[in-house]
Amino acid sequence: MYFTRICLAKSLRDKGFPFDIKVSLLTRDRAEAIIRNIEVAGTLKQIIHSIDHQTRINDFIRYVDEVINSLRVQFDKNNVTTIATPKRHSIPIRETKLSEHLDVTTVTKALPVAALPDALAGFLVSKQKSGIRLLSIKQLELRTRHFIKTVSSKNKQALCVSDITTADAMKYRDELLGQGRSYKSNKEYLAAVLQFFKWCRLMNYCSQNPFENVTVGQKPKVKANQARDRWTHVELKRLIRNTQFNDSSADFKWVTRLMLYGGLRPSEACQLKPTDIKLIDGIYCISIDDSGDNQRLKNLNAKRIAPLHPILLAQGFIEFVAQRSKQSQLFKYKPIGTIEDWSRTYCRQLARLQSQIGMKPNHRPTAYGFRHTFIDEMKQLDVSEHIVAQMVGHSNPNITYSRYGKDVQVIVLQKCIEKIEYDI
Repeated sequence: MYFTRICLAKSLRDKGFPFDIKVSLLTRDRAEAIIRNIEVAGTLKQIIHSIDHQTRINDFIRYVDEVINSLRVQFDKNNVTTIATPKRHSIPIRETKLSEHLDVTTVTKALPVAALPDALAGFLVSKQKSGIRLLSIKQLELRTRHFIKTVSSKNKQALCVSDITTADAMKYRDELLGQGRSYKSNKEYLAAVLQFFKWCRLMNYCSQNPFENVTVGQKPKVKANQARDRWTHVELKRLIRNTQFNDSSADFKWVTRLMLYGGLRPSEACQLKPTDIKLIDGIYCISIDDSGDNQRLKNLNAKRIAPLHPILLAQGFIEFVAQRSKQSQLFKYKPIGTIEDWSRTYCRQLARLQSQIGMKPNHRPTAYGFRHTFIDEMKQLDVSEHIVAQMVGHSNPNITYSRYGKDVQVIVLQKCIEKIEYDI
């Protein structure tokens, strides 16, 4: 018995379509089979070619069954249920269903059709319900939209999740690498899209994650401790001793000092409340937490107690806090934008001041560099890493201390923080 067999493209099989379509031509005569194959194969190829992102697998199978059975009836001009071969053998027309030829390993359940923008919207809602920071969600949205925009412009059409292949992923990676971002930024872009497609796969929008094996490539040959600029002592003197810095607002100067002498992140310093300055065991400390309105922390480790450096006390920080005691916020900085960024205004002020004193963009340390400077100074002073981690809100690098050890006492932290001297 002769058959027509057409294999479907891998891109269709990845979406759950059958490996192949196999149709009996209901004849053992080669000449007759050739004629019938022309009509059956041509019809099947037209149907396969018409598949688009809205075609559901079960609808496709039913339609193929209907068309093929209609063709089989036409094999016999008299529309009877037998076909006469040259050897006069009568063969009953068997209503063979395409579903009977599906490989048992093939996914036969139709995948939900989800356009990329719609899937992204669902992904972001899911992340919001997971309690992820608003900033992190916005970063996921920005980076994933960048991919969607890139791949859609290449295809000149709206695409569904199941349309994306590993080839699309590699092409996007190559284009991303050519856009001039840092290694770290490229890695974060790919990580966001990988996370998006991981969620899509769990939602059954696709049968595989096209970004699963896509990497940024070789890391730049730079030590990790050199990746982010710290402030040199010369740069610190240039800033702190400058007249324009001294003429700045009290808020700007105190936030700068808190980062430099306490290792705070810019947003942690800007969002402090007067009540976050506490006296613990006779030592003035900063309580860094997210208990207040709109206060946010990067992660659970960021919640901590940090002693105030004696220099801050000597410069009158406690008196400044007392003056602001009746206000809800210690400083006048406000969260800006949809991600409610506490540090944006401060960072702009710092950048403006740096330009005024001749520190050129892209060749100068940033606001985050103050924190990096604090950590590096602790390292040079040979302070234990687990103590520094507690002071700056990092996860404990030592599994023994992180799992079984209690927080280091404030008196111990104070003795370590007193070692910091910048000579500025």
